[in-house]
Amino acid sequence: MSLKHKGKGPQALTANNLREGYVVWLTKDMSWSDNYADVLLSEDEDVIEKMQAQGEADDLANLVTGVYFIDVDPETGLPARYRERFRVKGPSYDTAAFLAAKEAN
Repeated sequence: MSLKHKGKGPQALTANNLREGYVVWLTKDMSWSDNYADVLLSEDEDVIEKMQAQGEADDLANLVTGVYFIDVDPETGLPARYRERFRVKGPSYDTAAFLAAKEAN
């Protein structure tokens, strides 16, 4: 697996939590959070290499899946591309809660 980032400017590492499926972001303490406010942003190549190593290790350990770097707008601190901006907000509804409510009726 190769997670080499190709962008310029601040980078973040994102994935999906393997057990719950939620979007997660690598944090400053090299753990994963479903809250974008906790995200580690860096332009430092040494830090980016550490982020990459953590992402690869956690993917191999089956903690996360679909790990990749994203470009972050340096002015807003938000993802530069629409897809990742959408992922920050999460799904429009909670399917698990919807199904549980449906089964309860």
